[in-house]
Amino acid sequence: MKKNLARPIPVVIAITAASFAAPSKKTLTYVEFVGNPASVTQVQDETSWEEISPAPNCNGVNKKACRIQIDHSKLTIHPMGTIFPRVLNGALLQINAAHGISINYYIVSSLTGNPGAYVVTNQD
Repeated sequence: MKKNLARPIPVVIAITAASFAAPSKKTLTYVEFVGNPASVTQVQDETSWEEISPAPNCNGVNKKACRIQIDHSKLTIHPMGTIFPRVLNGALLQINAAHGISINYYIVSSLTGNPGAYVVTNQD
């Protein structure tokens, strides 16, 4: 009887240890808008947002699209190939754009789909 009771203990220990494992750490990166901020289509096009390091200088004025800080797992290979910077993955998220303080330009108003945590910074 004592021999049979001892067998489940390693399984219980393994399950308990797994439940206390540290969550995976997210790696944040920046993507910079490389299109025409006067075009809502280009601002909403995920391939117009390319990974860049260091973070691009954006002053925070809500006039033109500039950068998004996002988890690197939300990026994919550029449609033109691996020699180009990675871009936002349109299968995981979609960009919503709106006029900022200028009716001539667009900014990112939100990301939908499965973007996770992100920070949008626009520029003058």
